[in-house]
Amino acid sequence: MTSRATRRHFSWWILRIHWLLGVILLAVYTQTSVASLLFVTAAWAGGALMDAQEKPRKLLSRMGAFIVGILLAISVADLLLFGGDLMSCASFLLIGIQSVRMLLPKGIRESWQLCALSFLEFLVAASVADEMSFALFAFMFLAASIGAMWSLHNQEAEELGRPPGGYAPSLKTATWAFLLLSACGFLMTAVLFATVPRLEFRRAFLRFYSRNAISGFSDKITLREITDIKSDRRIVARVEFPFLEGEPATETLYLRGAVYSRYSDGGWQLSGAAASPVIRVGFNYLLREASQGEAIVADITLESAGHPRLFTYGEPFLIETSAGPLYSDREGNLFLLQEGHPALRYRLTFTKEPPPRRRRGANPGRRYLEFPSGNEDIRLLALDTVEGANTDEERAALLLGFFQKEFRYSLANPAPTLRSFLFKEKSGYCEHYAAGLALLLRAVDIPSRVVVGYIGGEWNIIGRYLIVRQSDAHAWVEALIGGRWVTLDATPAQTDESFFSRKMGFLGSYADWLRHRWNKYVMNYSLRMQADAVRSGMSGIRQASRTWSFDGLRQTLPIAAAAVLLWLLWKAWRTRVKNIREYDRLPASYDRLLRRLEKSGYRPSRGIPMGEMVDAAVRTRPDLTKEAKAFLSLYHQDRFGPKPLSPDLRAKAALLADLLKKRLSS
Repeated sequence: MTSRATRRHFSWWILRIHWLLGVILLAVYTQTSVASLLFVTAAWAGGALMDAQEKPRKLLSRMGAFIVGILLAISVADLLLFGGDLMSCASFLLIGIQSVRMLLPKGIRESWQLCALSFLEFLVAASVADEMSFALFAFMFLAASIGAMWSLHNQEAEELGRPPGGYAPSLKTATWAFLLLSACGFLMTAVLFATVPRLEFRRAFLRFYSRNAISGFSDKITLREITDIKSDRRIVARVEFPFLEGEPATETLYLRGAVYSRYSDGGWQLSGAAASPVIRVGFNYLLREASQGEAIVADITLESAGHPRLFTYGEPFLIETSAGPLYSDREGNLFLLQEGHPALRYRLTFTKEPPPRRRRGANPGRRYLEFPSGNEDIRLLALDTVEGANTDEERAALLLGFFQKEFRYSLANPAPTLRSFLFKEKSGYCEHYAAGLALLLRAVDIPSRVVVGYIGGEWNIIGRYLIVRQSDAHAWVEALIGGRWVTLDATPAQTDESFFSRKMGFLGSYADWLRHRWNKYVMNYSLRMQADAVRSGMSGIRQASRTWSFDGLRQTLPIAAAAVLLWLLWKAWRTRVKNIREYDRLPASYDRLLRRLEKSGYRPSRGIPMGEMVDAAVRTRPDLTKEAKAFLSLYHQDRFGPKPLSPDLRAKAALLADLLKKRLSS
């Protein structure tokens, strides 16, 4: 197979691979039906087979417009008459048109249309993708797009009667051009990424969002619910503390998720209170007035979830997010409007110290003091434990101490009921301790409630953020003491050898850091992050311009080095353009012959033209005389004649040039 035939075969396949990549992206990153994907894949394979055999397909060509019309009518009818979803109808029509086009004969116009359809599929996949693997697919798609443009250029040249690839660049030139375009594209994308606001367009495609997500907590918890969750090692959230120096004390970080204040039938339930919208100012949500104490900022990135709940630390008073309307009930539970969400990022500002109630002596509500009937033995146990205490603080401390004496944490042999846990086995997990402490507190007239969420997590030393998993699920108690809701945790601390405390190691930490960077700076890049980036850059420039100390020099040195490097690259490029060699402007076949003549020593200086080099080769190789005269005649006519050679003569000149190169190499 000749070089031209090989190049044509390669371009033929890369164009069809470009069309197929759009379908692959839909299959991997959207919920498009399997039947539709199989149909369009079969159409791609059938069309490629018929294209290779150059079958005319006259019947299919006549029916193509009719089939597209039927698909359009079905889509419109589904949308207007049967209440179909807009995106599903549009996707059905897109895949249908693509399938028909793949089966029909393809000229330049049809090939361009298929490339456009593939690009639309790429955009749909990009709008819903939240995996790092999409970066690899994006690179493959863009590289195939470059090959598709080259293939279409050659195809158009053949249809218009021009020699295909006659002035095609060499592999080295094409490689440099690809790298230069990639670098320029990356820089332009980085600038746009940092300056153009994110419009959250992917929310329109939530229908395609996969529900393989974190389930969260239900409206009622029993003695085994959180323990079942703790066997799941999936990551729930990643938390950064941007203004905190060093590693936080993870054992004191209670990530609050849901509050349960009603106890019945051996389980705790939500109060069922009505939720009201949180006050919103732009992207800021004001939960309450800022309380006394040091304000702490946490950037929380939640993984995809099938529940609407937001998790908070301490006493939150400000949330910044673009997630849409937020709702809060009187328990402090935070909800989103939709039932589930993809990966979500928000900034939380909170204090560790809870604010006092406005009316310290006000009744907090009977729901926090309700005590289940038929449990008088539990009430007597609480009264005996706090005997002699005069304040709520002392009573709470005695009840916490009660669980530190004879109780033990166990998953292998837990107590089957709460009464059995308190009086007999005294063995259980966090649900036992939280439920038992809450009832004992209520028995001595201390308002209490059970809170579930997550405690601590694994600190990623590479990215300096906290990894919270399902296995970090926990239950604890909040008690109203001294006019404040205070966190009380009776569960014994677990050892580092526990199954739930396994670490991911250095390689795992590095891989998770890469994923977190992707979610943070690609999928959830926000206006605040853009503003912070611009603000920090301007602050650094101002500080460097005003400071001439060693620190100022250290900050300006990278900028100066980058400027010098750019200047050197510009000078090198200008020198290359100025001293560009003759064969860089030659057709590929002439270029190859010129390189061979140079390597054989027939061009001692750059000013010697092609004709003199060929004559010099003939003097040492008389057997090349006939081919050399025929080639030079066509070469001079092509290069210096009044008009270019015809396609047939151009092909003949290329064959003679390749023949001379081959014989000079032998």
